Amino acid sequence: MLGKFMKIIDFFNEKQIDLENKKLLVAASGGPDSMALLDMLKDLQKKQKFELIAAHFNHQLRSDSEEETRILKDYCQKNEIPLFVAKWAKNEQPKSGIEAAAREVRYNFLTKIAKNETADYLLTAHHGDDLIENILLKFIRSGNPEEMNSLQAVGVMHGVTLLRPLLSSSKQEILAYDKERGISFIVDSTNKEDDTMRNRMRHHVVPILKKENPALIQNALRFSHKMSDLTNVVDEKINEIGTIENFLGQAYRIKSSEIKRLTKDQQIVFWQKIIWQKFHRRVNKNLGNFSVIEYQGFVYLYKNNLEISKKIFTIKINEPFIFNNRKLLLTTKDNMSKKKLGDFWFDCKTEFKAGVLITGSKFLLQDGTRVKAKKKFAEHAIPFALRPLCLAIYADREPIFVENTYQNQNWIKNGKHYFLYAN
Repeated sequence: MLGKFMKIIDFFNEKQIDLENKKLLVAASGGPDSMALLDMLKDLQKKQKFELIAAHFNHQLRSDSEEETRILKDYCQKNEIPLFVAKWAKNEQPKSGIEAAAREVRYNFLTKIAKNETADYLLTAHHGDDLIENILLKFIRSGNPEEMNSLQAVGVMHGVTLLRPLLSSSKQEILAYDKERGISFIVDSTNKEDDTMRNRMRHHVVPILKKENPALIQNALRFSHKMSDLTNVVDEKINEIGTIENFLGQAYRIKSSEIKRLTKDQQIVFWQKIIWQKFHRRVNKNLGNFSVIEYQGFVYLYKNNLEISKKIFTIKINEPFIFNNRKLLLTTKDNMSKKKLGDFWFDCKTEFKAGVLITGSKFLLQDGTRVKAKKKFAEHAIPFALRPLCLAIYADREPIFVENTYQNQNWIKNGKHYFLYAN
């Protein structure tokens, strides 16, 4: 048994992943699977030169969560493995949808550690039984092939390369490894209950299927590999369509002429892919909590619950400020290294305010007349729902700049050139 598991190096060879001088971050829970993975990698360090670190997120949802942390700390201290630990504050835990929220906050923590520590890979201890359960659960809940194929051996999470080297191994084999190596771990007591569909699947359905075919894990892996091949073909087709651009921080858009190269069904697949890539959400054909609209030659994608600020506040030149969760900077310096969002000329002694554009505003034109803001928004292909995302800059209560829409048109004696950047 031990000899088999020490062939974990086969995973890296098959995937052509060179570990030499790399940094590996293991998502460790204190359970049997992640403890086994940590131990296998620690042994592998005897043969290959790489750095090993671990991260543990304590959800504080079970009475034995502190014991999990203690076991991990003891193991990592004994084996000189740097360990990063964080807790999920009780007041931050939602009253409903806690499983999905726990997963999101955990992966946010793990990917943040991976980026902060410049880790090359984030490794999780998902195994073959997890893969079977995932395929069955997704088949029951949605039937979406991409969801059924979400547990990939190699993937990407929030810009971090994710590895799952134990997918070809069963839970039984991992437990046998732990026993042979004398590894301490905590068994999640909630896994013994039948209150969730996953647990019922694990306790009753999967054992029956394994009796029907002991090679069930190999079949699940084969299904996953084939689905990956098909998905790659779809991705290549989608990549030929054109570039989709971020718009105002919370939306994305593409030219209508590009998206219309696809059939209606292909367009749904396209947006499902984009939602997964940009928002990390799996959605069905109605696109869930997202909207897709066509307006003035563009097709826009955005969340239905946009984060919109209605405040107007004073800003200072050369000092960053936040608007609709975007960090921005107004300066008189033309900085080519930053993303420029717009520019305008105005008096150098003006106190500027910024925020959302006031409803019913009109813009002063060069000839002294005024034009309604909604007309300028339409001219610049900005749909109604996204207009509150455009930053407005005021001077003496007069809008002198609106992102992607308008800039002061009157000549200013001894004026200065101002630049707005994404900071």
